[in-house]
Amino acid sequence: MSITSTEAARPPVAVIGPNAITRMAEALATIGGGDATCRDVFALAGLSDYLATPPTRMIPETDVARLHRAAVDRLGEARTARISREAGRLTGDYLLAHRIPLLAQQVLKRLPRALAARILVKAIARHAWTFAGGGEFTYEASPQLTLRLKGSPICKELRTREPACAYFAATFERVFMEILGPTLHVTETECEATGAPACVFEVRW
Repeated sequence: MSITSTEAARPPVAVIGPNAITRMAEALATIGGGDATCRDVFALAGLSDYLATPPTRMIPETDVARLHRAAVDRLGEARTARISREAGRLTGDYLLAHRIPLLAQQVLKRLPRALAARILVKAIARHAWTFAGGGEFTYEASPQLTLRLKGSPICKELRTREPACAYFAATFERVFMEILGPTLHVTETECEATGAPACVFEVRW
């Protein structure tokens, strides 16, 4: 079974939720080297205005791409991956607190994990344009849950040796882990930044 983000109406301009900016700022400030490093990376990306006035609405996906390229250029792949993973975890916390109703979470936790996973990923697919931007999100539910993002906003004009979408992997992991249990892990096995045709995330529990 495959569900694409085209099921939901897309805005005319490719945009993405502001968490991709605001949580990166938090992660840069807390584990990335402090406020000075955060300001340095945002300045390199030409996005200093976001620090003065954090975005609260959808933002151009190109801004997210610029921020991640700047982080890799200034801090290197490994350090950026750690920061991006923390930003993704923070985004997952936000989604659980503000976007996924508590009652729905409680109901899903009572279901068999395979069924809960199918329901949750289908809901994610319906709203995929909020994180996929101009890209396309699809999934396969069997033999294991696999997520694919073609046209990842993070990977635009980015070339790395290792998969670069730790932000998305950590966001998926935090949300799915809350519903399906602490043994769940999400691993990016393919990435457009390394030359793959799409970013692929394997969900295992």
